[in-house]
Amino acid sequence: MQNLSKFKKILGCVFIGLIFGLLIGCSDHKDYKRIAIIIPMEHEAFHEMIAGFENTLRKNYSREIKFKVFNAQGDINLERAIIAEARDEKYDLLVPISTATSEMTMALVKKIPIVALAAEISAQDRARNVAIVDDEINKAQILDFIRAANPGLKNLTLVHSTADKIFTEVAEVKKAALKSGINLHEMLVQNLTDLYGAANAISTDTQAIYILKDSLIASGIDTLIQVANLRHIALITSDDGTVKHGASYALGVSENQIGEEGAKLAAKILCGAEVAGLAIVKLTLPTVFINSTAFSKQAVAFAAVKQAAEKLHYPLKNTGGK
Repeated sequence: MQNLSKFKKILGCVFIGLIFGLLIGCSDHKDYKRIAIIIPMEHEAFHEMIAGFENTLRKNYSREIKFKVFNAQGDINLERAIIAEARDEKYDLLVPISTATSEMTMALVKKIPIVALAAEISAQDRARNVAIVDDEINKAQILDFIRAANPGLKNLTLVHSTADKIFTEVAEVKKAALKSGINLHEMLVQNLTDLYGAANAISTDTQAIYILKDSLIASGIDTLIQVANLRHIALITSDDGTVKHGASYALGVSENQIGEEGAKLAAKILCGAEVAGLAIVKLTLPTVFINSTAFSKQAVAFAAVKQAAEKLHYPLKNTGGK
């Protein structure tokens, strides 16, 4: 009987120790939140978005946050593995950047909250665990501005990738170009290796080069900058990061602002808000980002761009780029 009593006491101590250990473990985990940020490839614009997201979330959420940035390096299989890893490690929040990365995350992750940045996902296609910041600007609106900023523009080359999202946008650009009286040349690029050849094969009658919010093309922007500078024609993009890097100008939304808006959604989610109840954030008030240094290299008239911005009521911001 005495041995049995000792055994019960030992068992009781072990049980209490296990419970205490579990409680301590839970307490440690609850001391901070882990957030996985997933980018499809290396690009300066993504890091500006991340900076806006991290800085704003720290201001809007009082507890400790641990961020980890995963880079898929342009490899769709690696991207899938990264998303699965973040899901299986049970991060508190996943933050994919770009439409394609957000769509893959949404397909693979059903329970963890997701804040999709720079993602064009409709309310109908959106999953209940996904909050969205949509930064897409109407393509007719962009073509109207390009036309106003380049009154003599007749021939425009659009360089784009094969991403599903991009093909939809290309169709919109074609329609808007036709309406604006612009002859649109298309250059399709499947990977960064192809970009050099495509850039150097741009038609000689092209008066300007244009790219969408296209991650693949934007990551190889240096190649297009070289061609634009050499031929003294405008390189027109869709984000401030590429303008800062050496494009002439863009009509778009600040990458930092996209991150800031995503952080506001993230703070609400981490504080207990129902993800499905959060409205899609649409950033519909674009800015004209300019690079005054690139203007001289690409023979762009600042007065015409400024006049077009004023006429269409867009704020003008000099990125102070290369």
